[in-house]
Amino acid sequence: MKKLKSNIGWLIDKSDYDRLYLKDRYGKSRNTISNWCTGKSYPSTPELFDLAELLGVKVDDLYDKIETNDHQGDK
Repeated sequence: MKKLKSNIGWLIDKSDYDRLYLKDRYGKSRNTISNWCTGKSYPSTPELFDLAELLGVKVDDLYDKIETNDHQGDK
């Protein structure tokens, strides 16, 4: 199974923007922006495209696909 790993926090840290700016830009709480950075929640599709443009990357660059060893149905 594949899972998404967020690169948003790393991309923000290397950009000219900070999380406070994103909080204000998207009208979100600090907790929501933090969750985007950790992959606990995700921006909406329009926010993803805007965020990618703001950070100068492609939408695909905001996340990496990683394999998980989650075999819940296997016994």
